[in-house]
Amino acid sequence: MRNVSCLILVLLFAVPALAQPAGQGGLPAIDGPTRAAIVDSITAVIDSVYVLEAPAMEIVAGLRRNLADGAYDEITDPAEFAQRLYDDAQAVNHDGHFGIRALPPARPGAEAIPQEEDPAEVERRRRMYRTLNYGFRKAEILPGGVGYVRFDQFAHGDEAFRAAAAAMNFVSNSNAVILDLRNNGGGSASMIRFVAGYLFEENAHLINWDIRAQGKTVQSYSADFVPGQRITEQPLYILVSERTFSAAEEFTFDMKNLERATVVGTTTGGGGHTVAGYTFDFDGFRIGIRVPYGRAYNPENDEGWEGVGVTPHIDVPADQALDAAHADALAKLIENEEDEEFRAMLEWDKLEVASHLEPATIDPARMDEYVGAYGPRRIFAEDGLYYYQREDRAPLLLEPLGEDLFRVGDLDYFRLSFGRDDDGNIVKIIGLYRGGRTDENPRDRS
Repeated sequence: MRNVSCLILVLLFAVPALAQPAGQGGLPAIDGPTRAAIVDSITAVIDSVYVLEAPAMEIVAGLRRNLADGAYDEITDPAEFAQRLYDDAQAVNHDGHFGIRALPPARPGAEAIPQEEDPAEVERRRRMYRTLNYGFRKAEILPGGVGYVRFDQFAHGDEAFRAAAAAMNFVSNSNAVILDLRNNGGGSASMIRFVAGYLFEENAHLINWDIRAQGKTVQSYSADFVPGQRITEQPLYILVSERTFSAAEEFTFDMKNLERATVVGTTTGGGGHTVAGYTFDFDGFRIGIRVPYGRAYNPENDEGWEGVGVTPHIDVPADQALDAAHADALAKLIENEEDEEFRAMLEWDKLEVASHLEPATIDPARMDEYVGAYGPRRIFAEDGLYYYQREDRAPLLLEPLGEDLFRVGDLDYFRLSFGRDDDGNIVKIIGLYRGGRTDENPRDRS
C-alpha cells in the first residue's frame, strides 16, 4: 500500500541537505517490487516538479535505468536505498536543497492529507525559537557608532518579526550597519522582505522566482511598512561565509544586486532554489523527498546563485570579515567627516580595528628599550610580557599598535606612546586619550 502526502516547505528551506547516512537500521527490509515502487514514486515527483527540466529528465532516466539494470538488487535496507538514490541523483546535478530520506512510519491514526501538527510539538518548537530569539543572536554598537546585528536564521511569524524589528531599530541611529549572516543557513522569504523593508525608502523589487510546474513567475518586493525607523542612508555591510545558505543567500544576492550593501567574507553555499517536500508511505516505513521547484534570479539579467554562491565585494577569510567590514566602514566615515574632533575619534577606532587584521609586532630586544620608570608610571617585563603600571594601580598588559605606540590592557579610551630624542633614545612616556587629550612624564635618569 502506498500513500503520498505533500508538504510545501517555507521558501528557501534552511537545511542544506536531506540525505541520510546508510545503515540506520530499525526499518523493515525491502524487496524488488518495493524498490521499484520507491523509484516510481520519486521519479514521478522529480519529473513533474523539479525546477530544472533537463537535469530532471536525466535524473529520472538514470534512476530508472539503474533499477532496470539491477544496480539496486542487493540493497534491502530502506535507509541505504534512499542514500543510494540520493547519491545517484546528486551525481547528475548537485543541488544543496535536494534530498531523499527513509523515515519511520507515520504515527497510528495520522491522516496523510492534511496532517495536523501535534499542539505539544508546536509549543515545543515555539519555545526553542524563542530561546534562540528567532535567530537574532546579537545587536550592539561597535566603536565609531557602527551598528552590528548577528542573526542566524530567517524565521517566520509575528514573534520573529518583533525580534527583527527590535534588532533593526536598535541599530537605526548608527553611522553604518553590519549584518552578520556568516552562520545563517536560511529560512523564510517573509523575513527577507521584512528586513529589506528597513533598508529602502520605498518598495524595492528584490527578485523573481520561476515555478516550473505551474509555469509562472513570482515577483518578490521589500515590505512596504516596517515598525520603527528605516535605515536608508547609512552604509550597509553583509558578512557571509560558505555556511551562508538559501534565504540568507537570497537576501545577500538582493542587496548586492540593488547596490545597497557591501558584501564581505567568502563565497556563499550556492542554494538558490525553493523546495517542496513529499512523503510516500510503504509497509513499515516512509520515503521522504525534498525537491527544488522554483528558481531565483535577478530580473535585470536572469542570473541567480544556484551552485555558484554569492561572491563578496571584499574577499577575506570568514573569521576576519567583521573586522574587515568595520575597518572599511570607518574608512568611509573618516573620508566624509568634516568635523576634526569626530574624525580624530574615528581614526582612533580605525587603528584599533586595523590592528586586528594586521597585528603589529616589535622585536623583544627592542621592547626592552621601553622598560624603566617615568615618574609615577613604569614599564616592566615579566615572563616575556610587558606591562604598564601607574603608582599602586594594577598592571596592564602592553600590546603594540605601531612604532612606539601601544594598546593598554582592555582600555578602549587610553593608549601609550613614547618620545625619543635626536639620537633615538626614549626620553618620555605619553598618555593618549580618545578625546584628544594627552599627558606625559619624562623618563627617570637613574
